[in-house]
Amino acid sequence: MKRTGLFALVMIVLSSVLLACGDDTTPNFIVTPPGTGTGNNNDQTDPGDDGNDQTDPGDQGGQEQPGATLCNEEDLGQKPMIIAYYTENSSAIPDPACLTHINYAHGRFVDKETGDGGIWIEEPEKLQKVVELKKVKPTLKVLLMIGGWGDKADGFSMMARDAKKRTQFCQSCKEHIDNYGLDGIDIDWEYPTAGPSENGKHPDDTKNFNLVLKELLETIGNTKIISYASSSNAKYVDWKTAMLYMDYVNVMTYDMGDPPYPNAPLYYSAAITKSRSVDQSVSLHFTGGVPLDRQVMGVPFYGHGTDPYDDDVKYNKMDEIFSSDKYAGKNIRKWDAVAKVPYLVDEEGNFLLGYDDPESVRYKGEYVVQKKLLGAMFWEYRHDDAHGSLRKALCKAIYGKESTTE
Repeated sequence: MKRTGLFALVMIVLSSVLLACGDDTTPNFIVTPPGTGTGNNNDQTDPGDDGNDQTDPGDQGGQEQPGATLCNEEDLGQKPMIIAYYTENSSAIPDPACLTHINYAHGRFVDKETGDGGIWIEEPEKLQKVVELKKVKPTLKVLLMIGGWGDKADGFSMMARDAKKRTQFCQSCKEHIDNYGLDGIDIDWEYPTAGPSENGKHPDDTKNFNLVLKELLETIGNTKIISYASSSNAKYVDWKTAMLYMDYVNVMTYDMGDPPYPNAPLYYSAAITKSRSVDQSVSLHFTGGVPLDRQVMGVPFYGHGTDPYDDDVKYNKMDEIFSSDKYAGKNIRKWDAVAKVPYLVDEEGNFLLGYDDPESVRYKGEYVVQKKLLGAMFWEYRHDDAHGSLRKALCKAIYGKESTTE
């Protein structure tokens, strides 16, 4: 072949390659790229997020693949789940009859200002007693909940943005799992990019949270659970990526209204709903990338009131409210047939207290079954009355009896 012919052939081949490559540099996003926002979840402000609407958590680009697999099915625990949050402020050890999982709170950062030092546990002797319940009920799973609301829960953002601190955090979680015989970690970061403290948020939190989850999964392995407590508005998390590393989401479907609005309406009722309903919150998470069978619906064992009631009213105070002369004429129970929640009014009809009772909790439990959710969780165990009325109502709605024992 002549040199001139060879040169021409080479030029033809190169031209074909260049044309095939083109100049299209548009990235192949697996999740919605910035600015195209479908399902941005920018509905009403969440009462727990101080109105700090952030960039759509879905706007994080492509997904990475996890370096380890999620928790084995046999290690996740009994389904449907009924999860109790049990805090160091509790006195009585929980009765596990109606429970499948207990999340013990709180784990805290040793240095909440810097995110250094790993995690310490509030009243660890109580955690030990909770773990001992597994001897009575071997199917019971016990997790350590880390974080919460307020500056006592600071440390996540500072930890998540630093590779060494992330490793220290993950190793500390594993040490607590091994030392106490725990079944996993429940992360309650309220919230990536948002929250009450300036020290507790950064624009890169959502991206950094994925790094924390990935390393935590690789550190504790696939025999332990990783869960996350999410805002009812489904914001702040890149769900499509995060769900590669966490097993399920505890959706905090409460704190969605103060009087004259209910705390946790099951369905949207134009008459009394302020921001969103439980049903809408579940839908927001599903749209964002959390499958229904990996959602655990939150049930509040407390309500929100206005004068003469406290802002937070535990369910165990309701007997006193209905029987005391102090509240006479201001404790008239009403029921919203659409929202499926009770509330109290005065003689003029003014909305004074929104709360949940066994009737509304029953509807919520039935919703879990109808929607085939992973289960239900409640905050918190000590807010129930002495008879366990709310947890028994929840259990009966889900299991058909006041026990999760099969």
